[in-house]
Amino acid sequence: MVKFDTEFIERMRDRMARYAKFDEKGDVSSRVAVTVTKKDNLISETRPENQDFSWISDENGPSPLSYFISSLGMCQMVHYAEHAASEGITITDLSIRVEGKFKVSRPREFTEIDYEVVITSPDPVDTIWKLAFNATSDCYVTNTLSKACTVRGSLVVNGSPVGLISPHATE
Repeated sequence: MVKFDTEFIERMRDRMARYAKFDEKGDVSSRVAVTVTKKDNLISETRPENQDFSWISDENGPSPLSYFISSLGMCQMVHYAEHAASEGITITDLSIRVEGKFKVSRPREFTEIDYEVVITSPDPVDTIWKLAFNATSDCYVTNTLSKACTVRGSLVVNGSPVGLISPHATE
């Protein structure tokens, strides 16, 4: 069972209210920054600005491409948590599988990214569908990648396929 404590729920309600004001204003920007430092062989270390932690990428472990496509799932997870907590939606289990197809020849690029959101919840399917659509619509990574390549998301609720959820999906 995914749990949201009372403090988190209140923070998410406040955050969603702030986001609604940003939506009303339109064209409000922010920023994020990291520094990537070259280490030995294929290892690189990434440190977010003003943070006390880092992560490593190495072709023998998590590759840059794995990190790249995982950012879609991780970004959506933030938005699932925001919406579920602020709207009182119960999530028993939530996972997102992301698969990217890319060209190995030049120009090297992703051509397709497919993801499948699997949610278990006692709430009605319509409620979970709205949650999935809102989380996907709010995802910076999904919105950005959909401008560069085909991005398709599908939703499975309580073991049953529901359909495509990405606002940018093409069949």
